[in-house]
Amino acid sequence: MPDHLPPSLTAEDVGAYLRAHPNFLTDHPELLEALIPPAQNHGRGVVDFQFYAIDHLRSASRKLKDRFQRLITSAQDNLSVQHQVHEAILSMMRARTAEQLLGAITIDLARLFDVDVVRLVLESDLAGLQETYYPEDHYSGISFMPSGMASAALMQENVRLIADTQAEPPIGFEMIFADCSSLVRSCALLRLKLDRSGKTALLAFGVRASGHFNPAQSADLLKFLGDVTAIKLDETLERGELL
Repeated sequence: MPDHLPPSLTAEDVGAYLRAHPNFLTDHPELLEALIPPAQNHGRGVVDFQFYAIDHLRSASRKLKDRFQRLITSAQDNLSVQHQVHEAILSMMRARTAEQLLGAITIDLARLFDVDVVRLVLESDLAGLQETYYPEDHYSGISFMPSGMASAALMQENVRLIADTQAEPPIGFEMIFADCSSLVRSCALLRLKLDRSGKTALLAFGVRASGHFNPAQSADLLKFLGDVTAIKLDETLERGELL
């Protein structure tokens, strides 16, 4: 242990330093928020309003800083999601074949949004007879569910964010995340309106951690992603390249 460590400061040392540097608090006003001013004794029953006013201002300053920090964090999160959505859309726009589009939707989106599984869920009257395969390293791919169940799962919303799938599993949860529903603890469901093909679809994101998606989060960017995905998917389905 080094033998040149400075000795412990005493209250007298601090007082002497401040007297030698009278502008110290002027140069470091942030310290005033950490210091507790003495309450002046004006006699029995007399309240020191100055003490409480300073204490109130200090508390208000801390709350303002906390709100400002939350605002910065929220803005950073929004910029991050905006970047992810832009990259996802560019990836889908580059796709020229059905195979490339499916890769962009199921593989690229999982990487860009850092989720455990992405499912493109199509409605089909033969949903129970459709064969599916999902690689165990990411479980992403195409799922099928009976006609009408996509809207039921969304509960008439365009984007549905579910914080805890154990407490609030969407309708058709086992079909949406077939073979990996036991792993998914939070999910986001995006409505895909396939006007030209007359079909309904879902874009589903699943993660292992509950609370990852929250109904209080803004869903505007995810809705935009769903709209663009629907347009690109609609074109592919109309050409008969998927089904």
